[in-house]
Amino acid sequence: MYHIVYSNPRAWEISYLNGVYGNVETGNNNANTLWGKLRDLIAIIPGDKVFFYIKEDMVLRGIFEASSQPYICTDDLFDDPLERYPLRFNFREIANFPNAVPVSELAKLIEKGTLSTISSFERDTQGNFRGIKQITDEEAINIQKLFLQYNPKTNVDDVVLTESPEVEEEEEAVNIVDWILNDDEFDEPWRINITKLPLIRIRRRNTSRYEFALQAYIYYCLRNHSRNVIEDLNLNNFSECLLEVPLLKAQQFRSDILCIYKGMEGKPHFYSIVEIKNSREISIEDLSQLIGYMRTFAETKGIPFKSIEGVYISTSFEEDAIQYLINRRTVERENPIRLISYQLDNNGQVSFTQLN
Repeated sequence: MYHIVYSNPRAWEISYLNGVYGNVETGNNNANTLWGKLRDLIAIIPGDKVFFYIKEDMVLRGIFEASSQPYICTDDLFDDPLERYPLRFNFREIANFPNAVPVSELAKLIEKGTLSTISSFERDTQGNFRGIKQITDEEAINIQKLFLQYNPKTNVDDVVLTESPEVEEEEEAVNIVDWILNDDEFDEPWRINITKLPLIRIRRRNTSRYEFALQAYIYYCLRNHSRNVIEDLNLNNFSECLLEVPLLKAQQFRSDILCIYKGMEGKPHFYSIVEIKNSREISIEDLSQLIGYMRTFAETKGIPFKSIEGVYISTSFEEDAIQYLINRRTVERENPIRLISYQLDNNGQVSFTQLN
């Protein structure tokens, strides 16, 4: 997997010297926003490749590799009196490109449609908390070509940051959001391991208190192949798995999670568009809208409609919505959307049930 990770010039200087990325925690964050930051952070796993976008300088730095699991640490590494940088992962340099790529080059890729996971640089870089954005393998290859263009005579193997700090693997931070909101201090790294969710009862059901928390749990399990979630959601054998992917260039709709399946030649041949709602009852109108977006996405990619499936995850679905999909399967011989109900027990443990 490839990621673009956002930073500022001062934090980047410290990150590069120490091989530690940190995302900020600001004092007015609410719990849902912190879960959103955690959701983005846990997208990183060791071995993933990383480009750093330095926002104020408007340049891209690369190429780096994540060398640790994401973790929480509130020490004074970033030495900022106004902000803490507790959301971290470690990295090392794998290719030496001293000349950065200006963001104007990325804007050209976006305009040409060869960087479609970032349909608007302003939205993806100036969002209220996004610190990490996934891109596809094909998009990463195009960005690597830009680095070669801007560094034509560079020895790419002459890397500087070859080592990064080690992180203890035994620590867990299941309830880390609550601890951060309480201004708890963690002078040593605490590895993030999401095993349960904060819950609230809505319509006599246990539901995830925060939608970002539910998204974070599902994505964490997909990326780490844990807790049997891949099998429960029938998302086996995906090649790539990305968060918040715009399916239409005009940005009317973004998939919460997009799973891409590739054939023997390495080209995408199937997509799963996953929509996640923590408590909303899903209606026929919701399904019809998603099917419309799926058809447009298929036309954009030049693939048959049957090469895309929708996956709706929520606690509740209208009976008419379930029957609507059953009728489509019976009459039109197609099942474009799978409905999956999630349940939380009183300890916040998650389970899934497919409904159609």
